Amino acid sequence: MTILERLKPRGALPLVASLVLLIVLAGCERIADRQIESALGRVRTNLLTSPDMHVILCGTGSPLPDRTRAGACTAVIAGGELVLIDIGPGSWETVDLANLPTAGLSAILLTHFHSDHIGDLGEAVTQSWIAGRRRPLDVYGPVGTSQVVDGFRTAYAQDVNYRVAHHAEEYMPRAAGAAVAHEVELADDATASAVVFERNGLRVTMFRVDHAPVAPAVGYRFDYRGRSVVVSGDTRKSTSVIQHAAGADILIHEALNGDLMGRAANIAERSGKTRLAKMARDTLTYHTSPVEAADVAKAAGVKHLVLTHMVPGPTNFLARRLFVAGMSDHFDGPITLGEDGLELTLAPTS
Repeated sequence: MTILERLKPRGALPLVASLVLLIVLAGCERIADRQIESALGRVRTNLLTSPDMHVILCGTGSPLPDRTRAGACTAVIAGGELVLIDIGPGSWETVDLANLPTAGLSAILLTHFHSDHIGDLGEAVTQSWIAGRRRPLDVYGPVGTSQVVDGFRTAYAQDVNYRVAHHAEEYMPRAAGAAVAHEVELADDATASAVVFERNGLRVTMFRVDHAPVAPAVGYRFDYRGRSVVVSGDTRKSTSVIQHAAGADILIHEALNGDLMGRAANIAERSGKTRLAKMARDTLTYHTSPVEAADVAKAAGVKHLVLTHMVPGPTNFLARRLFVAGMSDHFDGPITLGEDGLELTLAPTS
């Protein structure tokens, strides 16, 4: 039944009024149709054929609740490859709202297994399958990745059965609804690295970082046609990040503001929330401060520093100023406070 049929007046209306109503309702239907057509046509498949390297921040938040920031997630698109680094809670919605060509999702790279970095893995596998992905999704990460992937596979097994039964194998091939884990083993050396894959001109390298007691924890470097992007993952100030970010065009680095978190811990303690205060102080021991991130960027000689996974996430002008205070004294290149949906483009130089 159409909108016109549902809203057709029960009683008699003057002829002119009836015609006006029909015209208005018909116009509403056409507007709705155009909106639906626009939504269906917004997927940016051109990103997969672009000669550039594209970086989109799909989650810049932390475990602290924030209406404007999803859990950790960064997209890198180059050489026809769409790769997501981490897939924290709520990040898949940001991926979708950015109109990324999710049917072409070729890999997810995990930095470590904290819940705020893996929470939307099941949604990424399922929704990219629904969007049209026709083969199993590769999930790369350090040792332990198989356990994570197996857990999500079990949790979503009934969902896969329902969708295949409802839409048929032709449209929802069961094999494509799965993820395949690839564990990359690194040497014990603190700066160890290994090539994850190299295809279509895109080279992805995993390197060890220091997020102890969380281990293993890794970051990733992307090289494509003379340009490079590095994602630190969660880490203390790390020599390994400096080494592997050397000369990078963009360094996407996590940051925790110790002053703000220390104040939060003190307030919690004064309020009798000693457990919360203790946990807040614990976070200071395995993250990088904004100023330390600036030191890393300078030592590595990167061109552009972008902060992500900010704790606590700056929500207004004053908070942003406090968060970056002192950074420019340590790094004279551009510094960007990441926001969900931020896009950066690197044209090839080779």
